[in-house]
Amino acid sequence: MASQLNSQYDEEPISSFVFGSRGNQQTFRHQWQVDGELQECDTCFSSIDADEPPSQHWLQHGRQQQPQLSKQQQAVLDIIEARRIETFFICDESAKDDLDSFMSDTCSRAIPELLRWMFHNGSQRVEFNLACYVNVLSQVHIFQSGSLCVEHHYDIEECVSVIYEMITQRIENYLASSHDVGLEECSITRLRVQVKRMRIDNESACDLELPLPLQLRHESATVSHNSKTSEAELASLHAAYVKHHRECNGYFPSNMRVNLYGLQQCQTTKELYVVPYHISETLQQQPNKNFLILNNSMGQFQRLHELQTPIEQVSKSQKNQKHNNNSRSRPLQCRRCRAQFKCRSRLHIHQQLRCGQDFSVDSMHPDIVEIYEQCLPISRSHFQFNCYGITKPKTVMRKGQFVPIECDWRKKSSVQVQQGPCVIISNSEMGSPCKLS
Repeated sequence: MASQLNSQYDEEPISSFVFGSRGNQQTFRHQWQVDGELQECDTCFSSIDADEPPSQHWLQHGRQQQPQLSKQQQAVLDIIEARRIETFFICDESAKDDLDSFMSDTCSRAIPELLRWMFHNGSQRVEFNLACYVNVLSQVHIFQSGSLCVEHHYDIEECVSVIYEMITQRIENYLASSHDVGLEECSITRLRVQVKRMRIDNESACDLELPLPLQLRHESATVSHNSKTSEAELASLHAAYVKHHRECNGYFPSNMRVNLYGLQQCQTTKELYVVPYHISETLQQQPNKNFLILNNSMGQFQRLHELQTPIEQVSKSQKNQKHNNNSRSRPLQCRRCRAQFKCRSRLHIHQQLRCGQDFSVDSMHPDIVEIYEQCLPISRSHFQFNCYGITKPKTVMRKGQFVPIECDWRKKSSVQVQQGPCVIISNSEMGSPCKLS
């Protein structure tokens, strides 16, 4: 069940990021080796004129993958904010016989996309937890994760992946010990995501810096946490970067004696890599300082982060690949629970979750029905599955007291729906037309 997500993270490829020339073009390629075979990435390739600066690679790439919300998505987000919606149900009635697909697709696509939405409109942090409604032997068990704070939008997929693996393991262990059944004998057609968006006001915005992504924070030895540049010099460089980026579209003057690097994420492997953006000629008397450009989830510039050393622009040698292969084969171990991981960022997330100590399991009473009225339906095209924002506290009723509620199932745009459907959860099938099983 977890293999579909693990393939993105645990079975890490041995990557090379290669700059080359092809006629009057300079190219950038991402390659990786898996089981001794060289693979070419079709999402990272870039080609520009030979006389253009390297920044044009990433400006062109950024325009193609700019994470902007559509007008409809922005309208839905505005409703979510206006109604202060923090709880979402993702449902799929057809998933009863396809557990692997619903769980893995939801955690690899729908939930990360929902969390990316939450980073828009000025959010600096997003805290979330995940709950699975597991139907087994005519009972409903609710497995809930602990809360996890995501500090950088590049960490979303990895945070969701770790929670997915941990909660799946909890479900599997519980079913085996309490019911003597496996995952194949249960169904999960509903997931609940609770999200808290953390914002800062304009006065404190300057004091709270955009953090580095976890992959870079824990894996890279080139990252410096103590800047050697004065605040005045950094402010001047910041202003110069903003000016030339806006007015000259990434073309910087040759006398700008710094090396600037950008951060890119492979859409296939989700790896983060640092790439040259502006490389200045080095004067022998004083080496250039090196800075990493950090942008927010919408691609807007936030700050410059100083690096200790320049980043090599050439592909990794066979010796380095062998070294990386050996180092990646040595798992990292949690000191508390002895769980093993292949990268420090996943170990860090696991430790933030306190080894799953805050995960819980609860069972719904056979006579209890939960009703969530006037939910905000979000178009299936956004998250692949039916998604509902919970606008009101749930109503808990006993089955003898249950009266079906008329629901508005209009097929108009989710932005136009004023009174949405109900989400009803119980331990047995009922004939109500408004029930989502």
